[in-house]
Amino acid sequence: MTYRVLVHLPSVRLASHLNALIHRAMSAEVAAHEIIEPDVAHHVIDSDGRLGLLPLNAHPLETALPVLRMAERDSWALALPLPGALGPLRGPRGFNEAALEAGEAVIGVTAGVGLVPTRIGPAVQWRVFAAERPFTTLTPYDAERALNEVVLEAARTLSNLEVAAGTRPREERSLRLAPGYPSRQLATAERAARLLRAADAALADDGGAISVFEADQRGTVLRRLRAAASDALCAAVSFPPGPQSSVG
Repeated sequence: MTYRVLVHLPSVRLASHLNALIHRAMSAEVAAHEIIEPDVAHHVIDSDGRLGLLPLNAHPLETALPVLRMAERDSWALALPLPGALGPLRGPRGFNEAALEAGEAVIGVTAGVGLVPTRIGPAVQWRVFAAERPFTTLTPYDAERALNEVVLEAARTLSNLEVAAGTRPREERSLRLAPGYPSRQLATAERAARLLRAADAALADDGGAISVFEADQRGTVLRRLRAAASDALCAAVSFPPGPQSSVG
């Protein structure tokens, strides 16, 4: 199975900035710039006209963001699905399959729509799908607590096996959420992203395991760690900041 480095995925940026727009923590123009900044351009394809955008056009994200803000007044959920672990995805099948193939999606909690990105060279194209209301995810607090438990378990298991967790990823790119998120959620998201990247790097080598048993045990522990980190990142991003929240 190929694991993606989730901190680089555009759905993290889109979900957090859409939530910030709901609570008027920033303007649509600034949000579009922040979402697009690492790339050349982002466009939205509304093939079935679910957002009321012209279905045959590729709409610049700057144009689509105000429409998305009006479509969802509650919150946007981040999904980072893997086979057998779909997270908040509830369907329909076409949306689930597209999100699973991409490894990521953004879901409007009440809007009945979801967006799935496709990277095209240095640009990103977002496709709009019909989407059921997502399953409820863990709260950021519960996800953080679960992650702490898995981290401790992983440390104990790897120590007992006398194998390495893996090499630290060379590239260190900080996770940036939209303004307005409480400092604890920001810290949880940043830590979860670091652990995701570390788990991805560790799963790419055997960590010095000398037996099939050790390799299997190590892989199981790292996959659990990765799943818990993914849940924590989704929870931190999906629970939007309140109107009075501030960073720091």
